Amino acid sequence: MNEFQQIYSAQLNSGKTWRVSVIPENSNIDFDLYIFDPQGKEIAKDASSEPDAYCTFTSFADGIYQFKVVAPKDCSFTINVAPVSILLSRLYHHRLPSKSSWSVAVIPSEPNVDFNLYIESPEGEQLAQDSSPNSNAYCTFTTTVEGVYSFRVESLKGVSYYDFQLKPLDT
Repeated sequence: MNEFQQIYSAQLNSGKTWRVSVIPENSNIDFDLYIFDPQGKEIAKDASSEPDAYCTFTSFADGIYQFKVVAPKDCSFTINVAPVSILLSRLYHHRLPSKSSWSVAVIPSEPNVDFNLYIESPEGEQLAQDSSPNSNAYCTFTTTVEGVYSFRVESLKGVSYYDFQLKPLDT
């Protein structure tokens, strides 16, 4: 595949939550988005097979953040970086064994919400995220070590009861 990578940057202040959106001109083309903090560490990504790409993250330090867009050559798109307000945030912790695969789902009772899901290892490394604009959120991941894993659920649009499901994947 002939693809290109374009890197954009923005000076962001700490303590704010941001939504970065990559909207393709052609809805049949897949775009990927990677976000890096001021130290160059990848802090969010959307490498799904969906044509658009969305990431939501909180800037924990002042500095220049980078946004890498990967797409086929000769494609047009719009990138938008905007602050968002978190309406609800809940943190779950679960002790999980090493080398096991899991699915996590956040299923709202109401359709007009936007739930995001972030999963971190016991060391604080982000393992997976779903920050799409869909009402529900879904991720799969594999544990690397035994320990307490963190699951953060956030709502950026609307508030709703939801079902949090953590299930082992069949191996």
